[in-house]
Amino acid sequence: MKKVELLAPAGGYETMVGAFNAGADAVYLGGSKFGARAYADNFDEAQVLDAISYAHLHHKKIYMTVNTLVKEREFSEVYDFMLPYAEKNLDGVIVQDLGVMKFLRDEFPNVEVHASTQQTVTGVYGAKLLKELGCCRVVPARELSLSEMKAIREKADIEVEAFIHGAMCYCYSGACLFSSMVGTRSGNRGRCAQPCRLPYKIAGSNGKEEYPISLKDMCTIDLISELISAGIDSFKIEGRMKKPEYAAGVTSLYRKYIDLYYKEPDKEHRVSKEDMDILKALYLRTGISDGYYHRHNGREMVTVSSPAYNGTSEEVSKMIKEKYLGYEKKIKCDIYCNLTAGSTAKLTMLLKDNSGVVCEITGKEVQTASNRPMDAQNIEKQLRKLGNTPFEADDVVVSIDDNGAGCGIFIPVSELNEYRRSLCDKMLEILLDSGDAKEKAYDRSADKNIDSAESSDNHLKVQKRKADIHVLVSSKEQLGVALGYLAGDSHKKKIERIYVDSKLLLGEEKDSVLKDLKIAADAGTEVIAALPYVTREEKIDGILDIITLINICKAGNLCGLLVRNLEQLGYLRDNNYLGKVICDYGVYVWNAESFKLLSECTKGDFSVDEISVPYELTIHEAKDVTVAVKSICDVPVTYNIYGHVPMMISAGCVKKTTDRCSGKNGSVHSEKMHMIDRMGNDMTVTTDCRNCYNVIWNTDPTVLLGKMKTIDDMDIFDHYRIDFTIESGNDTRDVLESFINDKAFEKKNYTTGHYKRGVE
Repeated sequence: MKKVELLAPAGGYETMVGAFNAGADAVYLGGSKFGARAYADNFDEAQVLDAISYAHLHHKKIYMTVNTLVKEREFSEVYDFMLPYAEKNLDGVIVQDLGVMKFLRDEFPNVEVHASTQQTVTGVYGAKLLKELGCCRVVPARELSLSEMKAIREKADIEVEAFIHGAMCYCYSGACLFSSMVGTRSGNRGRCAQPCRLPYKIAGSNGKEEYPISLKDMCTIDLISELISAGIDSFKIEGRMKKPEYAAGVTSLYRKYIDLYYKEPDKEHRVSKEDMDILKALYLRTGISDGYYHRHNGREMVTVSSPAYNGTSEEVSKMIKEKYLGYEKKIKCDIYCNLTAGSTAKLTMLLKDNSGVVCEITGKEVQTASNRPMDAQNIEKQLRKLGNTPFEADDVVVSIDDNGAGCGIFIPVSELNEYRRSLCDKMLEILLDSGDAKEKAYDRSADKNIDSAESSDNHLKVQKRKADIHVLVSSKEQLGVALGYLAGDSHKKKIERIYVDSKLLLGEEKDSVLKDLKIAADAGTEVIAALPYVTREEKIDGILDIITLINICKAGNLCGLLVRNLEQLGYLRDNNYLGKVICDYGVYVWNAESFKLLSECTKGDFSVDEISVPYELTIHEAKDVTVAVKSICDVPVTYNIYGHVPMMISAGCVKKTTDRCSGKNGSVHSEKMHMIDRMGNDMTVTTDCRNCYNVIWNTDPTVLLGKMKTIDDMDIFDHYRIDFTIESGNDTRDVLESFINDKAFEKKNYTTGHYKRGVE
């Protein structure tokens, strides 16, 4: 039986050693760049290399987190950053960015690529897609149920790494823009300011501040047998920002109950009160839950009263320090030393781990002693001084033979010390041989020059164009207003494409909406259905909705689909969808390599037809990636110029937490609530009851009306998009008058988003 891997966090070298001492099979750590915990201690290059060596000597694994989105200007740094680790035989890399994923897959084939939970994998089709693109493991969204995890493992036939303990994000990982929109600290760049842990008031309630979007920490030690039975390959403990005592303590207890399961799999192993008390004493938030494995959401998962940590018990901390911290494990060995006068010195090391690994060195010719011969006891004493090496000698057997001279032998202590060092170095070389990795990594400088030359030529081929206007609508009222701006001399511009939220095509208003869309189509306007932000098979089978929309496309009412996530992209690819496929901002293209990977999604007649600029890029960063992408292929690129940014998309429901569930699961029902922060900012929260998720919208819309001349002068974007989400019909009309008929924009409160300030 293949046993589950226990994967622990390591924010520093001491934490890594402690986690291994406590029973971890692998640790994940961050280097000096590209990691999603920028404020952790993290490892410098030398420490990572030492960590890999230490882990491999003890038959453990090291996974590095390269799990942030990487800007076009930064991408050239990825190769030099990764090269020494790949040469050292790093076991795997946990990746969010699709471009980084492709790059590592192609440049360092000896290093496994794991899809981070930041890629928001929510089902079988997204996992299958990532496997075909080069991943051997996925870390699915933490919101998935156990049955959904099991389906991914079985149907996608890919390794699954699942979180089992630690802090929980309220938003689907990779879909959170809250921190970056209220500041410049992006969760997609490892710098989340954790606004979910702050207090908010719910409009219309008693006015009391609560913590409605702060989840309790996860603890699944009671579910170990279920998780193993479901086929999970790796149990992941969250906590790279936490102390060594936390990592070692939590690891030791999960190790205990995992081992008990494998020893007696048919027996129920209840977690003792003593062990549970230790877990609760290790830096957990007020209260714990077992996460989403057996529920979709609920008030019982939220730290409504306080998100504060309990801290760590001094008594527990002391116990863990004494047991697991402050020492490195040594590899037991035996040393044999043969010193025969007239022959070369011969030393042999044999490992005692049943591996049978042995190494031997020879030295200079052994001399007979002239006055003070060396005795076996003193030689043994010198050879036992393995000090800072990874080895510890059990038996040291010294054989001395002066060939009958009767005066013994002599060997300088300095020479003996050199033999000892050489013996250890040779054994290390055998155990850590990374020759294969070095052969697979190569100098890309020549390739870079070629790429640069090709890019320069291709830049000249990009056609200049005038961008047209596209509009996304989320309500029948907004659609009605938009239809008045399709064509005619009364407007300076017209709407060339309408994106209609898919829920309008799935509910009671479907027939009326389709009639309106026919009006748009007859006026020469493209009509695209915008898929949900999240597609799952839990509450309802979201794939069935996609099938319905595809049938509407076939009936001639829709030209294509706006794809919001990898699950949707994977399904459309697997089923050779023939309509237009437009990737929204959440299918992140921060660099040209990301687009190259999306281009690989081609299958039969299926392909990605258009892409969208992510919200977190400045206008200059947006230009960089657009120019780089168009140097590869002149694919149409959309740039958003108006809209309330969806700051959080969550399986958690603010309405259910603070009031009660609408009971409308599976319907296109939607409700609005208002969440007010400490500064008085009023954020609209909408429920999507069909797909059972919430969206928390930015208080103020992003409006780039005053920047349009600068953007137009760049001549690089094909389409400008205006998103209507929570606007009334009157607001919709006011915005369209401004952007289409050049009327003054009257709304006082708005933002320019990341147009200029960007993210760290």
